[in-house]
Amino acid sequence: MKDYRDRPMNEPRFDSSRVWPCAAGRALRGVAAVAPATLVALVVCAACGGGKSGVGGSKLPEGAHSEALDHENCSDSGHQVQTLDTNSDGKDDIRRVFDKGSGKELCRVVDLNHDGKPDLYEYFESDGSTVRRREFCYDDTGVVNAIEHYEGGKLVRREFDTSGQHRIDTWDWFDPSAPTDAKTGKPKHPSRRERDTTGDGQVDQWWTWDGDRVTIAYDRTGDGKPDPEATIVLGGADDAGASPAAPATSDAGVAAPAPAEAGSPTASLPADGGGQ
Repeated sequence: MKDYRDRPMNEPRFDSSRVWPCAAGRALRGVAAVAPATLVALVVCAACGGGKSGVGGSKLPEGAHSEALDHENCSDSGHQVQTLDTNSDGKDDIRRVFDKGSGKELCRVVDLNHDGKPDLYEYFESDGSTVRRREFCYDDTGVVNAIEHYEGGKLVRREFDTSGQHRIDTWDWFDPSAPTDAKTGKPKHPSRRERDTTGDGQVDQWWTWDGDRVTIAYDRTGDGKPDPEATIVLGGADDAGASPAAPATSDAGVAAPAPAEAGSPTASLPADGGGQ
């Protein structure tokens, strides 16, 4: 794996519209590389100190996170199962698992592109309709690449494998009280993000959003702390036309996931369950 610390700071912009839904061309973390000149007004921020000093006035968590991709089983055993063939090809595309006693839906597995492999897992609270967890498969392997965690039906955390190494390298946190996008029912972007771009188990990027402005602090020295001289600001008045969701590419050449989706995979499901 290449050393990300040697990568220039004029990294490619991310096209979030190509990420969702999974079935739309299997656009794995759809990256739209833009010429460096289009990333205008990259602002070097010398006011952000090392250690746990704030980016944009917020506290910067540091250290390591669990990088395990833990898939939660959606088992048929002991439960009632319903299946649905959405394109009439003779193959089940949706499998819904219900508790026999309560009749409430526990989980569902969805094949959005009809290739016989799961693209989406959804898990529900005891009421059978409030989402508590979603797992996504963005490639043709059927292996989970991203996990979303919900509280009270609100997205609070998201974890990604952006490098294809089958381990988490990007962590997003969301404010459940933030305004949501009308199409997805989710916040338009995280409140903060942490990344391990080198694959060494240590966080080396810290992202913080303030409206349309995102501040990205880097650890290029390997000490586990943001480097004041390696901090940039994108979006807002200082970055004319630059997207606030312009992630840096990872060492493997794959961009970080977009913090906003163009549409939810759940939009492809029947209207009788799995509400946002």
